[in-house]
Amino acid sequence: MAILVIGHRNPDTDAIISAISFSHLLKNKGFNAKPFRLGDVWPETRIFLEKTNLKIPDIINDVYPRAQDVMTKDVIFAYHWDPLKKVMDIIVSKGIRSLPIVDTNKIIVGLFSTESFARSFIEEIIKEEFVLRETPIKNFLEISNGKLLYGNPEGSLSGKIIVDWSLERIKKLEEKELTRVILVSMGDKRILREAIRHGIKYIIITGEINSFDDITKEIKEKNATVILSPHDLYTTLRLLDLSQPVGRFSDKPVTVSEDALVKDIRNMMMQRGVRSIIVTDAVGRLRGIITRSDLVKDYRKKVALVDHNEFSQSVEGIEEAEIIAVVDHHRISGDVKTLNPIIFRIEPLGATNTIIWRLAKEEGIEIEINLAEAMLYAILSDTLLLKSPTTTIIDRQVVKEICDYVGLSLKEALEFVKIAMAANEPSDPKKIITMDLKIFSSKIGNFGIAQIMTTRPENYLGMLNSLKEVMMKEMRDRGLIFLVLMITDYIEERSFIIVVGNEEIVANALKVDLSEGYGVLPGVTSRKSQVLPMLLRYIETQ
Repeated sequence: MAILVIGHRNPDTDAIISAISFSHLLKNKGFNAKPFRLGDVWPETRIFLEKTNLKIPDIINDVYPRAQDVMTKDVIFAYHWDPLKKVMDIIVSKGIRSLPIVDTNKIIVGLFSTESFARSFIEEIIKEEFVLRETPIKNFLEISNGKLLYGNPEGSLSGKIIVDWSLERIKKLEEKELTRVILVSMGDKRILREAIRHGIKYIIITGEINSFDDITKEIKEKNATVILSPHDLYTTLRLLDLSQPVGRFSDKPVTVSEDALVKDIRNMMMQRGVRSIIVTDAVGRLRGIITRSDLVKDYRKKVALVDHNEFSQSVEGIEEAEIIAVVDHHRISGDVKTLNPIIFRIEPLGATNTIIWRLAKEEGIEIEINLAEAMLYAILSDTLLLKSPTTTIIDRQVVKEICDYVGLSLKEALEFVKIAMAANEPSDPKKIITMDLKIFSSKIGNFGIAQIMTTRPENYLGMLNSLKEVMMKEMRDRGLIFLVLMITDYIEERSFIIVVGNEEIVANALKVDLSEGYGVLPGVTSRKSQVLPMLLRYIETQ
């Protein structure tokens, strides 16, 4: 079973590239691992992946076990016209209890089981009649090794079976019954001639008979079907019964799609009292079969979590999966509980890819140049170009190792990541203002502070007029006394502010010059702990 390597929801660059890099490690350790993602890829991530020629991982919505995870795929099946004996032989030889029945196009038409056969057999006994209905002649020939002496091999046998105990019995049959009779004869030519003369269409002769020359004319004139069975009377009668199409002894199956949840299948089996459920595609073609014994197997999907360990941040259905590894640099949530030891690597470093690089070195696993370069960009992104408070000496050391390994200078790598990170930033003025806008109350009215984080504040300052136009509209629509936009350069640790409405309050409270259409606040990066308190204190003193 494949190991699904998955980062957290709304994945950043470190989560996406961690899934790729850890999959590489697992593959080198002999596992069938594949990376996945839980959301859209950030623009910066796309830039990094394109630069390093790495494929964007496929998206995955959940890891709930489904029919396709537990079903038997190489299913033994039978066609609905196959002789009953052939299918019974399969069931006995394979030690199975049921068999899907299909048509020419492999579309499911029934489910044969020991229970369905027993039910039909008992009903036949209760009715005290032995009748064949549209039973292919070739079925009987196949299972009996019989010989068709006269008649159409593609024809079928239909009628009530009688044995030629006496001429008197045949003579007593009404004319309308004669065409609906299958006579099993022990070769008495007097009885055969009388049967043919009376219009019986199907005759099966058991044992040995020297010649038919003296009744050939009658057979041809009446267009009768004559079959020679090499078996005794009793065996011939049993084989006639077992030559019937198996579809006649099958039940209407319970079917599900390959995407059906295993928990729903389990409930379905209990509620409907069935032992087998057929898995089909959209048009009803056979894809697999699920039996009760399949549901006691360990069918959980195997998952490796990277860049997270909290179930609330993970893929849907993670509680029903088997976690085989966790590699992360965040706090331990306590969600992950396992019966067996797993790879569990949590370190207080700036990025998950830092941990994975160290794991590869410890295991002696070689990282391809392009993947190493992507890991470098992921580390620089997650540590905010090595300026995040979470950045450690180990992160810096790993960044240097990777730069040397891939042949890049740190300056080149930082500049490229800085440009790529800017691609994450919105360009639509309305989105810039509203994506992170918070409204606050004061004694003189409500006001708003929007904030955008960036590595290139000049991009936003170049949109000054457009931004102010949108800000004015938002301020009027929301009934605010003023609206502030913080353009925060988290690399240089400063904020540029643009104000509409009562600029005097903001200028005085923040002690900033707004004469150029915007102001600069060195060392200010927090709306909550720096800008908001200053505004509220000034307003309260007025």
